Amino acid sequence: MLAGIAAALASCTSSSIITHALPGSQSGYCAPSVSLAHRYLPLANFDSLKHTDIVLASQLSEHDLLMANALGIAPLLSRLVRDTSATQRVHYINLANEIQNRLLLAASEIDGIAAELDCEGERSEQLAHYLDNLNNKRNNRLTAASIIIGAAITVTTAAVSNSDAQNAIGISGGLVTAGLGALILNPAGKKIQMDYTHRNILHDIWYTPSTSAIYTPFVWYMLNEKKFSNSHQVSLAQSIRTRWTNFEFAGKLTASREKLLFDTGGIYTAEDLHTRAALLNQLQSTIRSIHQDMQSLHASVSMLLQKQD
Repeated sequence: MLAGIAAALASCTSSSIITHALPGSQSGYCAPSVSLAHRYLPLANFDSLKHTDIVLASQLSEHDLLMANALGIAPLLSRLVRDTSATQRVHYINLANEIQNRLLLAASEIDGIAAELDCEGERSEQLAHYLDNLNNKRNNRLTAASIIIGAAITVTTAAVSNSDAQNAIGISGGLVTAGLGALILNPAGKKIQMDYTHRNILHDIWYTPSTSAIYTPFVWYMLNEKKFSNSHQVSLAQSIRTRWTNFEFAGKLTASREKLLFDTGGIYTAEDLHTRAALLNQLQSTIRSIHQDMQSLHASVSMLLQKQD
């Protein structure tokens, strides 16, 4: 009987890491198929723009001027308000079209990054629920086995008259039941391998390199310029990292888990995947909020275009 129980335990504990590829577990599953060419780069020294282009600065609020710099349209707007040739119809139309195209491109950059974050979040949640279901089935089997073994031990002990045999059955059964209980309490359960050797969309937010290979210059500038946050004391990226540290990790993050979530990936539990999905969803909300900053600039640009029309 104990041999059969041992075999049952082995079947419940073996192959805890899922090695076969699942839909959505492949590296680069949500990455864009085509990289966006970066034609526009914001000026690193915004104060120089504000002080050298006094005419444009007088037409826009500091926030809108900062947004224009982020979008790379400050030189275009400067030509629009300074260059008298801009009153010529053809020249004006070309300038207006280029400015509007850049605004549309910026909106698409925001939506593109948000779509990738949404895809990554959804696949993390889907894989987490897949592991949850496997673990629930495993725990149900272990619970049923524990009940059956307990009942079998009770019946067997009652049927055996020899006290030594009763003690042996009781001790053996107790050990097996305790083993089953320990497996049920094991929080890890099934795991899955996911590697991010080329692109982990959370990497640059956590490690904040000077330039990003994942986010466009416009989005990266918005995330790291402190004046775009409500406090003006920390950048949006810094604020996100602080919230993650305080609320998702309770101020504690091991080196192995940091590598798992923000670097090259590795072996994920269902809990790890749920955490990754939460980080992705929070970052997506922050990036989508950039649309709010664009609304003010849209209104200011429309007014400038009307003046020159």
